Amino acid sequence: MELTIEEQYLYQALAELAYAITLADNHVSSTEIEMFRVAVHDTMGEGESIALAHLERINKQPHHQIDLQASYVIALKLIDENKKALNRVLIRKFVYVLERVASVMGISDAEKKIIDKFENDVLVIHAKKRSENHQLSQEEANLYSTIGQLAYVIAKADNVLNREEKETFRKVVKEKLGEFDWLAEERFKIIDDMMILDITHTYEHAIYLIKKNTKALTPEVIQKFQFVMEEVAKVSGINKEEAKWIDKFKNDIFEIYHNKSL
Repeated sequence: MELTIEEQYLYQALAELAYAITLADNHVSSTEIEMFRVAVHDTMGEGESIALAHLERINKQPHHQIDLQASYVIALKLIDENKKALNRVLIRKFVYVLERVASVMGISDAEKKIIDKFENDVLVIHAKKRSENHQLSQEEANLYSTIGQLAYVIAKADNVLNREEKETFRKVVKEKLGEFDWLAEERFKIIDDMMILDITHTYEHAIYLIKKNTKALTPEVIQKFQFVMEEVAKVSGINKEEAKWIDKFKNDIFEIYHNKSL
């Protein structure tokens, strides 16, 4: 999926600030540059090439023209102007990259402060974005979060959660949920970070949450659930275990919606 203009500018903002941080000691080592490349490769997906291309452009400038505070202002301005594409998962990725780069330099107190400040300032921008957007009802938000939980069940059905499945999940929730994709992404990441292995319990809890929020359940939301689950399953070819959970969900969601309509 092609990056939007807003996403491209966000990745440029990351490169701008990361490069300035490496110059905090007035010297950019090959190790620091390589660490940036590795960190971006590990986290940025299709944004990797954008960040690296911007890094190369900056790297061609004389070092004395790079100023940490000026680059910080530029980065925050880019992020604020393009906050339409900003989400909490992307913020965490940005902070991770900056910390990886700074760790090569020993992470001085000054670097810790600039990274902490960056995280706080970007979270403020994200909160402003959310307040400007049409707000979902609490029930709608809860259902969108549950999409992430059910996608995790499908991704872990064969006990293997690979990068392709994660990337596909991220793309399809962005396509289906738009500016509210972060709700599903956050739930998916929380469960993944907790390394929850009981898939049956995870699924049953998701169904419980759907029942609690049936007020917002519509055919459109059900279609979004099914689409995300099926697209994640298709990554490696839908196996018997994944098909079992998808079929079970179709039966369970039909019953829940039917009972709601009574």
